[in-house]
Amino acid sequence: MISVSESDTNSETINNIKMKKVFTLLMIMCVVGMIQAQDNDQMKTLFSRTNKNGHISHGGYGAFSVGYTQIDKQDAILIGGQFAWIANHSFALGLAGRGFFNSLDKNYNYDDPGAYSLAGGYGGLLLEPIIMPKFPVHISVPILLGVGGVAATHRDKWDNYQNNNNYYYDNDVFLVFEPGIDIEFNIVKFFRVALGG
Repeated sequence: MISVSESDTNSETINNIKMKKVFTLLMIMCVVGMIQAQDNDQMKTLFSRTNKNGHISHGGYGAFSVGYTQIDKQDAILIGGQFAWIANHSFALGLAGRGFFNSLDKNYNYDDPGAYSLAGGYGGLLLEPIIMPKFPVHISVPILLGVGGVAATHRDKWDNYQNNNNYYYDNDVFLVFEPGIDIEFNIVKFFRVALGG
């Protein structure tokens, strides 16, 4: 015959109560975890950050640019423009274009058959991440992907202007990948100045 004392029954009852409490606590934690998982089920994207009202901030800009480079070992000027849509002040998507020419030297020999200059242009899609855009001085990384054209022209453009065959030696088409880095200065809320290359 097995005898069970009252103290053994009490300790088993206490253990059962403890186990039930632990089990109930674990079940509550699992349910709460599933409820929170349902709230955070949305995918995070580049444009998913919202302002304090719960809306994505939209804006845009237009800009003119002037630059210097060397083409065919000669000084050249780049003149261009771009416009873009800005999402959440941190990413710009738009279009950009540039024109260039390198006939800046006025002291060349007009009679030299090799006296030519290069002129052309290019344009395409502009992708521009903006790093820390709300700081007064911040960085942007513009990337231009596109296509362009270049022509070799005789430097003496004004001679015999009625004959187009005297103007162009050759022309060609090219693809463009132009990465850059700009330092931007927020002058006022709606006006920025950028320096870069």
